[in-house]
Amino acid sequence: MKIVVAVDSDKKTIVTRTGQCSYFAIYEDEKLLELIPNAHHDGGHHHHQHHDHEEHTNSHKKDVQNLKGCDIILVRAVGENMKEALESIGLKIKKIRKKDGESADEVIHNFLEGKIE
Repeated sequence: MKIVVAVDSDKKTIVTRTGQCSYFAIYEDEKLLELIPNAHHDGGHHHHQHHDHEEHTNSHKKDVQNLKGCDIILVRAVGENMKEALESIGLKIKKIRKKDGESADEVIHNFLEGKIE
């Protein structure tokens, strides 16, 4: 199973808003496979003025194409546009909370151990 988490610029701290993360970290079991930069990071929302919902969702869809083939993404919060984009490539979205872990390694471990409800 390939699991995605949204992480900060330190490449390990879980971010609150998925669409604003620096990287998407892809894990298989407890092994980090890849870090994919998020094009929306650093205010991509402000640099590209989106005029409508569909245009905004489509820009997120382009950003998440590299996550195709992954099974699930663990998120604290996800906006409607990003949610649509993630679902469009077949990713299952699972909400997590701060108590589930602060770092990607911790969250992945807890998820695989069945500790995340």
